[in-house]
Amino acid sequence: MPNEAQRPAPLRVPRGRQSFDAREALNGATSNRQRCTDVPDAYWVPSPGGGACIRTYPAGSPRAGGLMMVYLPGDVLLRGRGGIRLIAGSYARRSPADIRQEMTRWSREGSAPALFLARPGLYGSSGNHGARRRIEEVRLVDGALNRIKTRYRVRRFILAGQSGGGHLVASLVNRRRDVAAAFIGSGLVSAVEVMKAYQKRRGRDGGPIEDPDAVYDPIGHVQAISRPAPDIFVLSDPGDRIVPFLSQRHYVERLRASGLHPIHVLLRGEGRSRHLLAEPIKTGAALYARGDRGGAITEALRALAPLPHPALEAPN
Repeated sequence: MPNEAQRPAPLRVPRGRQSFDAREALNGATSNRQRCTDVPDAYWVPSPGGGACIRTYPAGSPRAGGLMMVYLPGDVLLRGRGGIRLIAGSYARRSPADIRQEMTRWSREGSAPALFLARPGLYGSSGNHGARRRIEEVRLVDGALNRIKTRYRVRRFILAGQSGGGHLVASLVNRRRDVAAAFIGSGLVSAVEVMKAYQKRRGRDGGPIEDPDAVYDPIGHVQAISRPAPDIFVLSDPGDRIVPFLSQRHYVERLRASGLHPIHVLLRGEGRSRHLLAEPIKTGAALYARGDRGGAITEALRALAPLPHPALEAPN
């Protein structure tokens, strides 16, 4: 396919109001342990795939043995007409300063330290965003959390992830024992089911898609979640046009069948696609950090992004 071949280049290090490079997100970026020392608040994470420099954007003052809120952003790689790869226009309009302001605001809302963890290939981290949702991405983010935990002496994490970031949050919940709560917005948590839905939707002429057999599927590993389990909040819009709502509901049902008690909150996603729930998951995480729990958080989120006709939407 045109525009399919990637041409990775050495990792750039944008600072302040310098914008992120869409070409880098499209093609990938390379780095090494020494180069990573020049990247602010970054960690070199070795892995079987060779490792990556994972950049973070912290805010607030961590307390030894305390909580930290961590945000994982969604995908920015899209498919245009004919399957052409492209990067969402909003990506190149963001800067490190924008993310730091966002994290500072979130930290104040939650009265807790907050951190934006840049996924491989995005927002100043090296790696290949085109290989998202695979076990390599999960391992890199998991390894970065280990480094963050040591540096800031964090005891427990509150994780929040939108869409593809929600895939990572669900994956980390399967692997870690230090997650106090997980907030998953419009999450790609039943990855194989969604990849097959994408295949069917695009048809033969829609261009290449991810191989369902190559992705790490969080729903297939929920039996590995530690006990006592973290509090899991799954935020969905039944009208989501990007990640099918039923795939998110199936994940909640699988958690319940495993003896867990996730809270499934139906909300109105932003935009025409009704997919974006980034603000509600951050609000939920901030409320949790301040001491609120299940019912109070659910009520606050429904007030923040109410469905227009909840009785007519798919049931919880």
